[in-house]
Amino acid sequence: MRFYNEDGEAMDIADNLTLKELNDMGISVSLSEDDDPEQQIWLSDEDE
Repeated sequence: MRFYNEDGEAMDIADNLTLKELNDMGISVSLSEDDDPEQQIWLSDEDE
């Protein structure tokens, strides 16, 4: 697994870590879509 920070620096870590394990290591994970440059957050309706 390769992660990049805002400065473009890369960090390689084990491929089998869970998000919880990454969080426990102090790594913050943010996911975004390339198709959404404004990084809008979409939430489902409570009625659904």
